[in-house]
Amino acid sequence: MKYLKEHEDFLKKHEATPRKELAKLFNTKFKTKISVRNISQKCRKLGLICPNNGRFQKGNIPVNKGTKGLTTANKTSFGPGHRPKQTKKVGTISTRKDKNGSLYMHIKIEDPNKWQMLHVYIWEKKHGEIPKGYCVIFKDKNTLNTRLDNLMLVSRDELGKTKSKICLY
Repeated sequence: MKYLKEHEDFLKKHEATPRKELAKLFNTKFKTKISVRNISQKCRKLGLICPNNGRFQKGNIPVNKGTKGLTTANKTSFGPGHRPKQTKKVGTISTRKDKNGSLYMHIKIEDPNKWQMLHVYIWEKKHGEIPKGYCVIFKDKNTLNTRLDNLMLVSRDELGKTKSKICLY
């Protein structure tokens, strides 16, 4: 819509009126159907200041005055033993990518949230704890093939010499 001088004078005269009311008054007086947003934009172009611009006016007291921080879950929000729906059970196996994009399987071994790589878990169940300076690798280099006959224990020195990149522990 093209605003006439008469329209602009009306807007200037009613500058202090909130924009919602101003749109109603404008549409009633000039028999138009202009939106509140359109009226607000025209007022902005004319340099008219709206008294209700979404900010606190001097002397207004905010509703949350005196409260601290954000309201979040507190220690009484959940009953004892309550677990979220997405909580995984011990023994759950999931597949994850490492920083290089390789896929590895992990198993949840303890609550609340203790996970271990599945190939290391399988090796330790059969042969005991992995000694310091050693790691478990995949013979066929397929990180999703966690069968015991595909796993091999090698020292980190030997691994560095062969330049095999698959060693996670």
